[in-house]
Amino acid sequence: MTLNKRLFGRLLAGILLVGLSVAGTLAFVSQSSLYSEWFDKKPVVPALSTRPLFKPMEKFVITLEGDDGLHYLLLELSLVTHDPAQSAVYDALMPVLRNAVIQQFSKRKQEEVNADLHQLDALQSQLANTLRATIQNYGEQAALDEVLITKVVVQ
Repeated sequence: MTLNKRLFGRLLAGILLVGLSVAGTLAFVSQSSLYSEWFDKKPVVPALSTRPLFKPMEKFVITLEGDDGLHYLLLELSLVTHDPAQSAVYDALMPVLRNAVIQQFSKRKQEEVNADLHQLDALQSQLANTLRATIQNYGEQAALDEVLITKVVVQ
């Protein structure tokens, strides 16, 4: 019986010691600057530019099938953002961004592309959505405001 009382007393003392240690640590950390560094972190909001920032993409030359043979689409795009850090994201992901644009047009016929070019705002919006999804698929924040078609030629 004495052994059980000693074991119980040691166990109770151990639990009390752990409890006091946890309480003391929390009291210390809550009063120190470490607490705010560890627990009060708010997401960093990037400083946005008041002016739009433009990132031109290299020219696209895409082959389109038509009823009377092959046609070519020359396309120039600019990406628009207000986040200065986004330019580095565009540079890093440029191959996949270019690929997404090419895939958007490669499966289409010349007549379909011509019809889309008559609704330029809708086409630019569609391209922006495609590029935003591509950027997000690669784990980056897509702060892409819009895509501008700066030159287009169908031949």
